[in-house]
Order: sequence, then structure tokens, then C-alpha cells
Amino acid sequence: MSENVAGQPALPALTRTLVGPPGKVLLPLVAVVGLIVLNHSSMPGGGSFMLLLAGLALAVVTVVVWVARFTVALLRSEGRPGLRRHWVRWLAAPLMGVTVIALVFTGVPFSVRFALSEAGLEEFARTVAAEAGSVRHDDRWVGLYPLTSIERIEGGARFLVSDTGLLDMYGFAWSPGGEPPEESHTGYTHLEGPWYVWEARF
Repeated sequence: MSENVAGQPALPALTRTLVGPPGKVLLPLVAVVGLIVLNHSSMPGGGSFMLLLAGLALAVVTVVVWVARFTVALLRSEGRPGLRRHWVRWLAAPLMGVTVIALVFTGVPFSVRFALSEAGLEEFARTVAAEAGSVRHDDRWVGLYPLTSIERIEGGARFLVSDTGLLDMYGFAWSPGGEPPEESHTGYTHLEGPWYVWEARF
């Protein structure tokens, strides 16, 4: 067995990996999972269900790997000095996880995304509401939302957000005069002011 610079026996490659702190692979994976979850929770009704499932599967893998490596590093004498020396890297993954959970639980991602998009959405909704007759609109990004099924309704406008929900789809309705008229397979939940979350039921 070779020796390291301090004259101590060098650890085998597998042992170094098992007791080493999270690094170039694990921490970016945790960040990707966090972004997927935050994006999902920032959409009305939730974002793509399949993307969320993929993110949750990846989250399970990262948790299992982190816990296994932490346990090995904690139990092996050659790993404990690394826990103290690289405590920031060990703490980064659970800290990111707790932060994402707290943001989702408090509804911050949705509130921030809608607040940043509200002015653009209202300007677009006013334009659609002022149109005479039925006008076909192409799908487009307005603010931070990819919109589809854009249409004028009585006293306002509504549009779905692409890749939301599982069977049902969700979007926004702008209706200054109050809740839009009820229709079959349609539901509205008041958001704030003239805004409602539009649910297009399957």
C-alpha cells in the first residue's frame, strides 16, 4: 500500500470515496432536485407530475447515498477527521433540503413567481379581454409562465399554464367583476384581487 504525504498509509480508492465529503456529483444532484421541486410548487396546481416523480426518485437516491456515506465516515476512524474538516460540504445537502421544504411549505415559490409575472399577465389579460369576438392566440410566454388555451371570457380573460397538473390542467383567470361564470369541467379559486386560479377538469 502506498503512503500519503504525511507518511500515513494511503486509503484505498473505494474507502476514500465512501468516507469523503459530498462533492462534484452529489451536491449538484441535490441542487437539481431542489430546482425541480421549487419549479413544481411555483406553478398553479403544480407543475409537470412526471417531472416531479423523476425529481422525487432522484431525491431518494441522493438521500440514500448521503446517509450511507455519512454513516461510513462516522463509523470508520479514518473518516471522522474528514467530517470535522469538511463539515460545510457535509451540511450543504441537508441544509438545501430543509430550505426547499420550508419554501414549499410556506408557498414562497408560487408567490414569488406570480408576483414577478403579475404585471405582464394583467397587461396581456386586458388586451385579450378588449378583443371583439373570438380570436385565436398562439401559445406564448408571459412573465415567467408558458401560456396556452388563451381566451376571452365574460368580463375578462383566462389562460392555462402548460405542463401543469396530472389529468386536470391549471392556469389563471383575470376577472375584475368577480368570479367568472361557472361552466362544466371548470373551477375557479380566488387568488387575489381580480385573479383566480383556473382549473380545467379532465
